[in-house]
Order: sequence, then C-alpha cells, then structure tokens
Amino acid sequence: MPTKPILQYRGGPERPLTLDGNKAIVKQSDGNLWANKTALTDYIDSLYVPPTSDTYLYVVCQCGTAYTYMLKADVPSSNVTCSCGRKIIEYSS
Repeated sequence: MPTKPILQYRGGPERPLTLDGNKAIVKQSDGNLWANKTALTDYIDSLYVPPTSDTYLYVVCQCGTAYTYMLKADVPSSNVTCSCGRKIIEYSS
C-alpha cells in the first residue's frame, strides 16, 4: 500500500451500484468524467508533490480492491472496471 500518493480516490460502500448508476470512482471534483488520460494526468501533474510521495495515483474500490499506479505511464488510457463491476476509471471521450 502506498504511503503518500499524489492523488487518491476511495469508493465508499454507502451507495450500491444500482442507485448511483455505477458512476466511476475517478472523476473530477465537479462530478464530470475526465476527458482522457491526458486530462487526468495533466491535473495530477499540476498538484503539489510531497517529497515523500511514492505513488502517482491510488484508487480503492468499494469492495476493497486497490489500484496502484506508481508512475504517470502506468495510468491506463482506457476505461478500468473492477472485478466487482464498479467502474474505476471511465473517460468521456
């Protein structure tokens, strides 16, 4: 498990997939999907990076499955869905 990710998302168990339309966990603060990998990584690159940071992007699904992307190049350019069915990353274009 990373100790200091630059950006972290956590899917909460408070809403079942059927109630929230299975919206992706990784999305913009206004609730919109990222357009593509470049838009997401450009945003992460604009954030302050603590000297102790060891992970680029860290996502935890509501089922507990963790997705760790150590480097910018590791972030997938296509949509990612967890084995439980929850959308982890979904791009709008």
